[in-house]
Amino acid sequence: MRFTTGHYWLLFVAGTFFVCCLWKTGSISRWSMRAKALIHFDLSIPSSLSSSSSSWTTPRRPPFDRIDARLSARRKHRGTLSRYMLQLYHRRPDADVVRAIQPVRTSGPLRDGGRILEFAIPSVDIDETLEAAELLGIAGAIIRVRSLNDLSARNGSEEILRSRKDDTWRAFDVTSAVAGRKSDDIVRLHVHGRLTYRPYGDSPILLLNYSKTGKVQRRRRSAEDQREDQDRWDEETPRRRRRNGCRRRPMYVDFALIAYDEWVVAPPGYEAYQCSGRCSFPFGDHLSPTKHAIVQTLIHGALQASEDLGGNKFVGRACCVPTRLAPTSLLYLDASGTLTYEYGYEDMVVSECGCR
Repeated sequence: MRFTTGHYWLLFVAGTFFVCCLWKTGSISRWSMRAKALIHFDLSIPSSLSSSSSSWTTPRRPPFDRIDARLSARRKHRGTLSRYMLQLYHRRPDADVVRAIQPVRTSGPLRDGGRILEFAIPSVDIDETLEAAELLGIAGAIIRVRSLNDLSARNGSEEILRSRKDDTWRAFDVTSAVAGRKSDDIVRLHVHGRLTYRPYGDSPILLLNYSKTGKVQRRRRSAEDQREDQDRWDEETPRRRRRNGCRRRPMYVDFALIAYDEWVVAPPGYEAYQCSGRCSFPFGDHLSPTKHAIVQTLIHGALQASEDLGGNKFVGRACCVPTRLAPTSLLYLDASGTLTYEYGYEDMVVSECGCR
């Protein structure tokens, strides 16, 4: 079929009519938005022609440092280490502090089929004492463990015989190999089994259990215990001052809201409570006011009724503040990146309020 001038004019008129219809229905604006998005994507591609082909298909990462840090922290929470430590957190172990250490170095397969794992001992607080150390792996992954005092001498090794296991985990008691070691010392273990060695994967981990000296006897507090404390506080507070008086009130802390979820693994939040309200004379016994708080409140009241303020123009009431704080349990990354469970992370929960 041959196209004549009439055919071309007919196609032109039909095309113009089609474009006008699209403009009326708003389709052009949608296509414009898509075009702008494609242009924005093209601008994010590196301009250098020497870039690798993968650079042309991946948009530039947005400069969100918080998101990057959070993803980096979450990446460290995968595999054996994360699963076991989360179970440990919910089970509430007897140890005050538990640290999970991954190997800093893993050898290739040896002649006997085993491998040598090297662990760096972390720094600890001066009041912490090592109680136990275990090499932990998925059940069936670790078959035999030897402690190596000298890598060059096979007779310097000691086979680890004590272990415990269940359907999921098996742990070898390596306390004798770790005891007496200082910060940054290297512990070498000769391990046999079906092992995988991926960063933050299912490789074996070294669990270090510590107790804190001089610590008061621990009392495991439930949500019911905390409700009983609140009820007792309410009963001790005079009713006529209960509404506006100094008292403990709810304050839930969402770690994501304050970017603490970048280093706190569990829980996602907790009830911290807060102290608020007026400190007015006479004080209730439950407020345990100091002598200074009593005098300051009396001066404040006297000045309110006096026209001669003298040099005490800006004397305010005593403040409603926490007078006793309690710890809470946390699973978190410490400053060195070590995943740590601590039963009593100090000064996290308001137990009592008073006037100061």
